[in-house]
Amino acid sequence: MGGAMQTENQFYTLGLDIGIASVGWCVLGENRIIDLGVRAFDKAETAKEGESLNLARRSARLMRRRLFRRAWRLKKLARRLKQFGLISNCNVLQETGPAIGSPWQLRVEGLDRLLTNEEWARVIYHLCKHRGFHWTSKAEEKKADADGKSEGGKVKQGLAGTAKLMKENGYRSTAKLMKENGYRSAAEMVLAEFPEAQRNKAGDYGKALSRVLLGDELAQLFQRQRELGNLKATADLEAAVLGNGDRKSGLFWAQKPALAGDDLLKMLGKCTFEKSEYRAPKASFTAERHVWLTRLNNLRIILDGETRSLNNEERRLALPLPYQQAGDFTYKQLRAALVKNGKLPESFCFAGLAYPSARQKTEDKAKDPESAVLVKLPGWQELRSTLKKAGLETEWEGMAGAATGGNPELLDQVAWVLSVYKDDEEVEAELRKLPLPGGQAMIDALNEIRFDKFHALSLATLRNIVPHMDAGLRYDEACERAGYHHSQLHVVGAGESKFLPPLYVRRDKDGRMVFNEDLDIPRNPVVLRALNQARKVVNAIIRRYGSPAAVHIEMARDLSRNFDERNKIRKDQEDFRDRNEKDKAQFAETFGIVGAPKGGDFEKFRLYREQQGKCAYSVEPIDLHRLLEPGYVEVDHALPYSRSFDDSKNNKVLVLAKENRDKGNRTPYEYLGGAEDSPRWHRFVQFVENNKIYRQAKRSRLLRKNFGKEEAGEFKERNLNDTRYICRFFKNYVERYLQLAEGSEAKRCVVLSGQLTAFLRARWGLNKVRSDSDRHHALDAAVVAACSHGMVKRLADYSRHKELEKVREGFVDMETGEIVNPAMYQQLRQHFPEPWSHFREELRIRLGMADGIKDDPAQLRVAIEALGTYPQEALDELRPLFVSRAPQRRKGGAIHEDTIRSAKLLDEGKSYVKTPLQKLKLANLSNIVGASYSRNSPLITLLRERLEMHGDDGKKAFAEPVYKPSKNGTGSLVKAVKLASTQKGGMFVRGGVAEMGEMHHVDVYKSGNRYLIEPAYVASLEKRIKPTNLPEDSVFLFSLCKNDFVKICLGNVAHDGYFVMYESDGRLTLRAHDQPKPDKAYFRKGIGGASRIEKFHVDVLGNIYPAPLEPRRGLA
Repeated sequence: MGGAMQTENQFYTLGLDIGIASVGWCVLGENRIIDLGVRAFDKAETAKEGESLNLARRSARLMRRRLFRRAWRLKKLARRLKQFGLISNCNVLQETGPAIGSPWQLRVEGLDRLLTNEEWARVIYHLCKHRGFHWTSKAEEKKADADGKSEGGKVKQGLAGTAKLMKENGYRSTAKLMKENGYRSAAEMVLAEFPEAQRNKAGDYGKALSRVLLGDELAQLFQRQRELGNLKATADLEAAVLGNGDRKSGLFWAQKPALAGDDLLKMLGKCTFEKSEYRAPKASFTAERHVWLTRLNNLRIILDGETRSLNNEERRLALPLPYQQAGDFTYKQLRAALVKNGKLPESFCFAGLAYPSARQKTEDKAKDPESAVLVKLPGWQELRSTLKKAGLETEWEGMAGAATGGNPELLDQVAWVLSVYKDDEEVEAELRKLPLPGGQAMIDALNEIRFDKFHALSLATLRNIVPHMDAGLRYDEACERAGYHHSQLHVVGAGESKFLPPLYVRRDKDGRMVFNEDLDIPRNPVVLRALNQARKVVNAIIRRYGSPAAVHIEMARDLSRNFDERNKIRKDQEDFRDRNEKDKAQFAETFGIVGAPKGGDFEKFRLYREQQGKCAYSVEPIDLHRLLEPGYVEVDHALPYSRSFDDSKNNKVLVLAKENRDKGNRTPYEYLGGAEDSPRWHRFVQFVENNKIYRQAKRSRLLRKNFGKEEAGEFKERNLNDTRYICRFFKNYVERYLQLAEGSEAKRCVVLSGQLTAFLRARWGLNKVRSDSDRHHALDAAVVAACSHGMVKRLADYSRHKELEKVREGFVDMETGEIVNPAMYQQLRQHFPEPWSHFREELRIRLGMADGIKDDPAQLRVAIEALGTYPQEALDELRPLFVSRAPQRRKGGAIHEDTIRSAKLLDEGKSYVKTPLQKLKLANLSNIVGASYSRNSPLITLLRERLEMHGDDGKKAFAEPVYKPSKNGTGSLVKAVKLASTQKGGMFVRGGVAEMGEMHHVDVYKSGNRYLIEPAYVASLEKRIKPTNLPEDSVFLFSLCKNDFVKICLGNVAHDGYFVMYESDGRLTLRAHDQPKPDKAYFRKGIGGASRIEKFHVDVLGNIYPAPLEPRRGLA
């Protein structure tokens, strides 16, 4: 099971297929597959919501810190109250009960009578503990106003409601005693308006109180107590509690300030190019100008089938448009301006947008793609709207005009202040340093705005780049003109390192990774984990086989998409699959075919329907009954594959065989005499434009006029290479650091497009079955590795030869310009190009996809030896493909689950928790504590009737209040019930019980001849309800974490697999090494009677080694 000996100095190409949960790899020699495999790992996101794995930890950590700061503030207050002689013991303030009385009532009474020392201490403590809500800045309050549905918006509404009650109602302490100026204090209002419960519950902020209001109440109480003769209501104590009036000092106001100023700059990254400069605020004019110019200069339009960028006049018209809009700037708005001003006809469209077919429009199944946002300028829009509302429109127009006229320094400085500083006073002080028009009114208006995001580049760098982009240069061209390089490209193999370095340079004092800022590493955790695993694979391969001669990469399309986007794509794929199955059923019925149809025949049928039964070029009818007849019709690439490498459905048409032969490797425009404005071309254009099924992308390919060498080269480049940001990052990362093998002629690390590898995989007969095995990732990597520059050249030549094989004498080859002689193709090789003659067969054998091989080493060697291309030492080192899985060896985790349940019924093996009526179901009624008591029978009946009436929907059933039935009709309000459930395990927490957190790992012991499994949790043994009961002679063997590899012998049968889970009934679940998802049918058994259990380590490349002896981990 061990790995083979290290074999260096082999000239090989490394192929990588990087996905969100796997890295397929292949080491491809000049005439054989040296090695291949798969490294699988769990996605760095939650399976259900797609949230970051760190989100729950971060939220819990922030909550712990907030609670700690609150507890520490109250502890300091208690000590200060003891210091001033109000109490003798700090713990007395934490005592509650009827004998002590209500702090709310004491707060009301404190306005009229002298309070005892302990009462006075309780009043101060209560107000400081429940001190209400306070906006840290005007901008935060304004943001809450703008979004009433957010939590901040709900708090704002609650604060407005209680303030209104304080102002409008004239009650004093009861509803009968009127007072002209309203309530004297918040406590009076709360007791009068909310007598049953004074605190907010379950997300309801209707009783929210302002901290300013409560601070005024506390100051009023200090004054009244002094007037009433309370010697402990001193000015010194008031200053210690309420501070000096700045609403920052004093224990009542104490709050950790937001990260701002110099503290924020310590966390702010540096510019990608100018390493001494801080990154620019995204809301700055220059940063937003850069974004807009990038979109504008990269924008492409399609007119008469030709794709081009905007010319100078069109750019000049478009440039100021986003600054004139009240909101986001859309494609539709740009179209309207270009057409209205006569710059472009109505028939043009934007490249890159998914335009629906005419049929989809009439069926109302697609929205207008041009309603999509072309560019957003949130900083500009926020500043403009705020200043206009403040009556500073003239001042704004002056600042805006200067910025758009080439002098953006003032707006950039304003954005810097509003991004770096958070406190109102700090912001005001920094704004006063700027030459702002409008005086104090301008400062007050700007103080209501805050920004919080930063660009990758500094303002200094952007000011060097943006002027060149203003002149029409693309970002990469502008960078080069300014003396930078937009992607920091390096010549592949020129790096100084044999291995790829870590993506981070060190860990900080808290153990968090500090990333290498030089690399501009993607911070998406899903992407980061995939790239880091790819780095480990590359380094392991180099240790095993030495430096590669070339590196080829393919990245999954969904790697750069978020969770919601991936779900949408998955849904669209499922919808397409359903439509495809219906089409196949109709195809089978039309032609009387039994079983799965041939792919080529079915494709003809779909194109026949799309083209309304006509030849795409001649527009002559196609006989449906002859559709499958050999030599009658053929599928053609409208833009010749040899010139475009475009094998998409948008480039395929069904044509009569004669038309295909005559067309050769020309475009429809070239073939049908478009340049001569021939009748055939006109008939073709009319057919394409009138076809309601054609999508815009297909229509633009069919009608394309200009497809010379330069345009064809751009098409090839786009269809061969993947240029997404993540691909560019990893490509540059490899090129910057990795040394290639001596003698390598590779100039660049190649990132291939999925379309090209899918085309090769299909033509080489390597169809994948994704649901069966993870081996297909290695298959993809092998295809990627085989797709060399030489293979691309052979593919182009083959395609061109096939296109010209049957053309007439005197035909001009559009690729070379030579006159074709059909006789020269008589010796043309008929087979599609492969890396070598038996590549497909060899790959299937190495993948374990050939019959009878899979994981059998002996059969593998026999089958490979028959190929005759492996030397003896390579045959000796052959091993079946084994999928390596990254084990989850965590160091911590949640000690227990969040819900703490009552332990009063623990002797009966039960616990209970209060549950709101809105979450109640009919099935829960029998579990209500006391449901069997006769006195509760009327209430249970009422709850059941409500639920049955509303279809078991608790939210609807209990939207109206529920009162406990009583004879006199004065039953109490019921908001929640106690639901009991069986409590088999768990741990004691603050007088109650809670389920323990996720099982960390399991420990394997042996007692006599039996193996024992003990689950390990973060919770300590003494706090568990049921501590471990291991026999005294138990011997610890090893721990098993998720994805540890283990071999179990039950009788004479050996089972092996990756550890998945352990269940409370004693059963262990394993998964086969190549299973994409765990399947309990593979292995789910008790192991107490096993004859042998062994643990193994699997390295990154899938080599298996016996696990060394290990000490017991000290968690449980």
